[in-house]
Amino acid sequence: MRRVPLLAFALPLAAGLAAIAVQPAVAAVPSAGTDLFGGYSFTHAGEANLHGWGLSASHPFRGSLRLLADVSGHYGSFAGADLSQLGVLAGARYGWGEGRLRPFADALLGGVRTSVKVGAGETSVSDADTDWGVAFGGGVDYGLSHSWALRGLFHLRLLKGEGSWDTDPRISIGVAYRPRR
Repeated sequence: MRRVPLLAFALPLAAGLAAIAVQPAVAAVPSAGTDLFGGYSFTHAGEANLHGWGLSASHPFRGSLRLLADVSGHYGSFAGADLSQLGVLAGARYGWGEGRLRPFADALLGGVRTSVKVGAGETSVSDADTDWGVAFGGGVDYGLSHSWALRGLFHLRLLKGEGSWDTDPRISIGVAYRPRR
């Protein structure tokens, strides 16, 4: 069993506490209800370009700070191997602004399960591994209506696997829905 370094837990916690600490100095955004996001996602894992989907939900916590859950799946092939990744992350989101453009920053902690399959049929070889880590990033919502927005986001995932740290950038674009209250 791998041990996750203390730094992997400390960085998202510090980012969340910093967001709470500076909150009174920033104009509070009305904390609408839970928002849901779904869309296309791309990641560059090692030497492979993987395409897939991203889903997330955030819920108001305190002022402009929201609790965030993020799940993504990416698929592709590289050097004759079929690759797939399933990421499950949770953390905090801090947002600014009330207008049509609403930027935000994220700090997440979780894991990514990577599966590799080489060959076909009875001669195929498969392997899977879960890497733990953190993701930092942010994005912007472009409001289409009171409840709907286009969202673009970027995360840099720092994953600890097999004795080294991997950096996997991820870009997602899709729609966000926040029900009217």
